[in-house]
Amino acid sequence: MKKISTIFAFVVAMMAFSTQIHAQGMDPQAMIQRQMDRMTTELNLNKDQVAKLEPLIEARMNKMMELREQGMERETMMAEMKKVNDAQAELIKSILTPEQMEKYKAMQSQTRQGGPPRN
Repeated sequence: MKKISTIFAFVVAMMAFSTQIHAQGMDPQAMIQRQMDRMTTELNLNKDQVAKLEPLIEARMNKMMELREQGMERETMMAEMKKVNDAQAELIKSILTPEQMEKYKAMQSQTRQGGPPRN
């Protein structure tokens, strides 16, 4: 009986942990909010910049989720996302100051290299 109780407790704990990871990792709105919070803080964005950037970040996230749901191969999805990212980068250049753009590029590079945790 003790063994069954221990196994049950372990299963319940793993389910709770799994739910927490899923809620943090794949919730598009949470991902958008984390990215906006990070950009606002690290780039010192003003309210106008936040208002202009948030729809861009949201559109990118929606496109990424759409591509994932289509179940396409990784290479194809990466190619499509590169197009989206390149188009978005051009729009971001028109919103950020040159100094902010340099910081943004550094953030992107750091993220690609497995940089600091994303909260």
